[in-house]
Amino acid sequence: MSDSRLYSIAAIAKILDMPESTLHYWKNRFDDVLPSLGAGRSKRFRAEAVAIFREIGGLLGQGLSAGDVRSELARRYPVNVGGDARRVKAASVLAVPQADAVLALAAGIGSEIARSLAEHLVRLGPVGGACAPGLPEATVQELRAELEQAREQGAALANKVGVLESELMRLRKDRRELEAYLVDKINALRRPGPPA
Repeated sequence: MSDSRLYSIAAIAKILDMPESTLHYWKNRFDDVLPSLGAGRSKRFRAEAVAIFREIGGLLGQGLSAGDVRSELARRYPVNVGGDARRVKAASVLAVPQADAVLALAAGIGSEIARSLAEHLVRLGPVGGACAPGLPEATVQELRAELEQAREQGAALANKVGVLESELMRLRKDRRELEAYLVDKINALRRPGPPA
């Protein structure tokens, strides 16, 4: 039996023994992976959100950036898709520009495929079985070929997105290493030298 209780931020703060302000910050930053009901002050979180808050703390404690934590959470948990304008705005501010471009491209291609299929379905009219009666076999074959082509394009895009994600992760790692190197160099320059 699943736990159907709902928790406020204050209750989760007590469970995790953490400041409410920290959890509010995390809630605002990672809202799209936190299962919740309601909005504003009446927002309540499902029991599984407690574990996600705990995981956010662990990932940030390991030194991961907020973007890396968001990527990791999005892989492990379903992402809430809603009409909350603040959530959409926050996601667009936090998202990596390259990822946004790839997602926009994929969405555009998906929309074009859907439009093309919808045009063909409208021409077919109501379909009761596997194939509309009286539909020329050439049209059916053409539609099947187009559907197969759309599937191949989708698979190719999925592969490209995977490559871009791995490259993005590599670039983030390189950035963190470069930042650490530069901080070490700056700290070395700040240390007083031996007396003359």
